[in-house]
Parts: sequence; structure tokens; C-alpha cells
Amino acid sequence: MSDLILHHYWQSPFAHKIRLALALAGCEWYSVVIPRIPPKPFLLPLTAGYRRTPVLQIGCDIHCDTRQIISTLADRGLRINFFPEKIEGKALSYTSWIDSVIFELAVRVVITCSLESAPLEFINDRGGLYFGLHWTPKKLKRELPSIIAQMAAEFDSIEKSIPDIGGIFSKKYSFADISIAYIAWFIRGRWNEGATFLSQFPKIERIEKEVNEICEDQYTKMEGPVALQEAKWAISLSPRGVFSKVRSDLLEGEMVEIRPQKQSIDSPTIGRLRYLDNLQVSIDHYTEICGEVVVHLPLAGYQVNAISSDKSR
Repeated sequence: MSDLILHHYWQSPFAHKIRLALALAGCEWYSVVIPRIPPKPFLLPLTAGYRRTPVLQIGCDIHCDTRQIISTLADRGLRINFFPEKIEGKALSYTSWIDSVIFELAVRVVITCSLESAPLEFINDRGGLYFGLHWTPKKLKRELPSIIAQMAAEFDSIEKSIPDIGGIFSKKYSFADISIAYIAWFIRGRWNEGATFLSQFPKIERIEKEVNEICEDQYTKMEGPVALQEAKWAISLSPRGVFSKVRSDLLEGEMVEIRPQKQSIDSPTIGRLRYLDNLQVSIDHYTEICGEVVVHLPLAGYQVNAISSDKSR
């Protein structure tokens, strides 16, 4: 029986990325479907305020951000499934580039082209999430042609680097190929001109098609309250201590807040520092509904700072 619980919604591009990774590794998992926009009553008690999708729950250990999720799954014996032929560093760097550069362009295109059709509350939420507090529809529309041109240039770079057969870095498909597949899936499914745009890049379309064909979901539905109870009954064995070679200002047990590096409307993730090294941060968090949980995030892309006892109340 699997102990992997994925909190997600089916339209989420980053959740699709993790679903593909789980399928590539042949993992069974539990599916907890969460709302696309807040409130998220059966997620936020687990995550200490982290609201993005997806989140992977293993007992009372809560793993946020796809980088942290993949690292955790790799450490559980799945590294060879994601990174065949010793390409881990290369694949992770490539994936980070797609997430930080190409997804940022793609989400601007998708949101801009959905301004008149998507629900207003969804547009306002995603606008603040991805573009900060001062974005405007007028600015998005004005910049759209340039954004599409930039995205096409990045896709052309990917297209030229893909071999005629197999994955981009190895004969077997890897996490790098999953990153190509998920971004193509997002553009195709969420932009009305996505299929036409992607037709310029036949090798990208091949990766998208073949990865999605070999990756078949193996999941069982679970309700949010059940996942909360799973956390409440569990005990975390994750390590404690501060082992960072670059952060000497933080101490185990002090209150910290974690925020995305980019400006957004995200609320901070707050808890007591449990663990810190050069790659990840973990905090202890308690609520009555789910008990003691440990929330894990990567350091890349996030600010971690101590907060006063007054601010933590």
C-alpha cells in the first residue's frame, strides 16, 4: 500500500509534472483534490500557510514545491527512474530553467488570453500570484506579442537540443523530458492557439506525446479530512539541526517565515525551524485539526528569515 498522498487539482501544470514523475517511476499514490483558489481548508492546516500546488504528504511530513517533492522521491529509491545514466545535475538544472523562464512566459500567455473568458476571481488570484500586486490587464495585453515571441525563441532552443529518438539527455525518458512534456501539455490545453504554436516544434511534440503515453496514473481517491487524520496519527522521523555552511544566523527551534523570492500575494509559511542545510529547510507546525506536522521546502526560490515572537502570534 502506498504512503504517498498528493494534494493537487487536475488542471495544475506543476501537479501534472509530479503526476508524470510518479507514473514514470511506477508509483501508486492517493489523490486529494484541492480547490484551485483559496480557501483551501484541508490543505493549509498541513502546510503552515503554503498554498501552491502540488503538495506531497507522507504521513505528517509535508513536502512543498516540485523541487522538494522530486528530491524526496529520489531519496526514497527512485533516483534511477528520474535520472538514468547519471544525468541528475544536468536534468535538475534544465528543469529549473524551464520552470523559472519558460513557465513564466507560458503563464503570462495563458492568463492574458483568458482575461475575457476565465472567472474574474481566478484571474485576480493568479495575476497577484504570478505578477505581484501591481499588474494590470492592459499591460499584459500590450506585452503579449513580445511574450509569445520570447517563448517561441526558448522553444526553438529546446527543439534544437532534442535528438531524433529517446530523451533529451538519455535514451530513457527522465525528469528533464517530463519538464518538456508538462510545459507543452500546459500550453496545448490552456491556450486556444497552443496546438498551432506547438506544431512548429515536432521534436517537442514527440517528447510530449511519448512521455504522456508511457506515464499512466495509478492512484486511489482520498478525501481531505482523511489526509488530515493520516497526518495526525503519524510521527515524523525527519532530522533536526542546522547544518548550513552559509546561514549561521538561524537556530533550531526559533520561529521563521518562508516566502517565495519573487513578489507575489503568497502568505508566508511560518513555523519553528527544525532543519536547515544548503538545499532545504524544514519547520515544525501544529494545528488541532492535524496535530504536529513537518513542512519541507527547498531553499532555491525562497527567502527564510527569523521573525519576532510577537509577529508569530
